[in-house]
Amino acid sequence: MMLLKYLKYSIAGVIGASIDFILYTLVIYTTNLNYLISNIFSFSIAAIVVYFLQKNWTFCYKTNENFKTFNKYLMAVIITYILSNIILMINIELLSINLFTSKLIQITLCSIWGYYINNYYVFKTKKCDL
Repeated sequence: MMLLKYLKYSIAGVIGASIDFILYTLVIYTTNLNYLISNIFSFSIAAIVVYFLQKNWTFCYKTNENFKTFNKYLMAVIITYILSNIILMINIELLSINLFTSKLIQITLCSIWGYYINNYYVFKTKKCDL
């Protein structure tokens, strides 16, 4: 069961990453917006889509406290974002691991971390069968 849930979590993550990348690319190539503004826009839209996928599909989480749940999710996303930057800096700056290997390590560790924080904090109560 846990493996199936993690697979669903990963698929939702890939969908979110694809949305983020596509929107970022479209905004960069079709507007004069700064890349950081473009990134905020694309990341935000992707995070909202992933929230609904995780809530309704991966974790089957039913609640009347959607605002509270979304705030917990948002906090988890911010913490994961900070963690990902720390992992990259340690790998690249301190351990001298190349950029691409560092990114793969960061994605792997943050994916595992993200699954657990979502499973045990954000969507901690299982509400339906997988």
